[in-house]
Amino acid sequence: MLEERMNEEIKRQVQMVVNSIQRQTATHPRVNISPLGQLKSSCTSTEMPTIQDDVGLHFSVDDITEPLTTCELHIPQGTATVMVVVGVVTPIDPTKTPRIYGAIVPPGYASVSVDRVVKGFSNVQFEIEGGDGEKTLGGAEKTFIYWRKRYIIIPGASPSSLPPPVMNLILGADEN
Repeated sequence: MLEERMNEEIKRQVQMVVNSIQRQTATHPRVNISPLGQLKSSCTSTEMPTIQDDVGLHFSVDDITEPLTTCELHIPQGTATVMVVVGVVTPIDPTKTPRIYGAIVPPGYASVSVDRVVKGFSNVQFEIEGGDGEKTLGGAEKTFIYWRKRYIIIPGASPSSLPPPVMNLILGADEN
């Protein structure tokens, strides 16, 4: 008799827990924020959203006044950035539409001349193809390319206070 009452009490408590879980699931639907094609993980599910739209934001490259100012082009890597190019940038003339080889430079980007690609990064692919059809940094030495203003670093200038977003770059191994 005691055993029967204990079993009934256990069943009752289990049913209460199941009902509680069902109510919570009904009021708080499960949301999967993992990108399609990726396994669910605690890292993917808790990543901070990224800022993809730099249009209208102010960066150190917007403050340069000297033609052929030395700059570094960076890419995000983990929680920091890595320099992949040493180049030069010229001030943007606010009275003209910036262009590379006749094509308009998109908002949030600047035109940069690639002087030297850092060893190991010549296979980095561009978000936007270069003016002469270049697709990787290695193919763009001594030419002009589009680069996100966010990742153009002017040595000695104050860094932007904004966190770096994830760029759509593909890193490849390189023998250089």
